[in-house]
Amino acid sequence: MSIQKHNRSTPKDKPRSWSQAGVTLLEGIVVVAVISVIAGVVIPTVYEEFEKAKLATCFSEIGGMQAVAVDLGDGRYVPTPDEFWNEGYPSSTEGEYYYIVDSEDHNKGHGNDLDFCDEDNPNWETFKGCPGAGNIKWVVLCSHDHGRFGKYCYATDCDPPQIATVDNDPGYYDFLDQPNNDGTLKEGKKPKKTKTK
Repeated sequence: MSIQKHNRSTPKDKPRSWSQAGVTLLEGIVVVAVISVIAGVVIPTVYEEFEKAKLATCFSEIGGMQAVAVDLGDGRYVPTPDEFWNEGYPSSTEGEYYYIVDSEDHNKGHGNDLDFCDEDNPNWETFKGCPGAGNIKWVVLCSHDHGRFGKYCYATDCDPPQIATVDNDPGYYDFLDQPNNDGTLKEGKKPKKTKTK
């Protein structure tokens, strides 16, 4: 009689398939560390690109608003905020863009207007002229914070769209909290399609 040997394999000798294999703690920690490093590089880059796109949008909107204000005034007069929004942007909605007129300053006649020169005070010539850019009639600005790129965007009837930085802020943003001559607060809008002539 012959004895046959059966080669029985034990469970530890069998190769495990990927679906049966577990992940060790060390492998899990390595995966989490790699994902954290990638996220730490990618998220700030994406955020910076988002901020640049928001800044470009603001520059575009401010430039368009400046063109509308010049067009409405036709070089002869300064449109009021109501004329600017109702005629220039009849479909505008509540938003973060502002059109401020120098003559609508609540402190008119007391030296604190958009260009920091009080044209309505009879004695303003005695104060060594205007320290600012000149006789500004109106300003358009956004109230967005542009992070490290700047505080807000603006344009005047004298200057192209610019960004106000910590070192170069003309102070127009401060006028948003001040009431108009009639006591009403300044209203922010979102420009939408301009009226065609």
